[in-house]
Amino acid sequence: MSLTLQADELIIAFENNDPVIRYFLDRETGETLFVSDLMDSEEIQERIDEDFERYAAIEPVPSHDSFQIMEDFVESLPEGAARRDLVSALNQRKPFRRFKDTLLAYPDLREQWFRFHEQAFIEIIKEWLKDHGIEATVIPFHPKK
Repeated sequence: MSLTLQADELIIAFENNDPVIRYFLDRETGETLFVSDLMDSEEIQERIDEDFERYAAIEPVPSHDSFQIMEDFVESLPEGAARRDLVSALNQRKPFRRFKDTLLAYPDLREQWFRFHEQAFIEIIKEWLKDHGIEATVIPFHPKK
């Protein structure tokens, strides 16, 4: 059975490095579930514990991989002010925040970034699905232009 999965839900799971939240993919329904130490997740945790083979734990992507995606995006840009500003943002303290803030000054480029980011994560997700023996189609939120 092949699943149809929404990229946006999975990207949130793959990007979340918060140690109090754990994400799981239901191999049968394609539902993305999360369990949090900060809220009542007992029912979901019991569901997972009762049939743990059914659920695949999603390990977050290391921040250095996310940083590499930002660098790859910047390298794909033509020379100019936007590229210089983004290179500068990546070389400052809190580069993830600076990168996002810098993109606010370039609305068209920001949209381009959303598509680039999503495609990069879709590739990561597809590899993860393959590694876990899960047959699925991942549907992007931001269609290619």
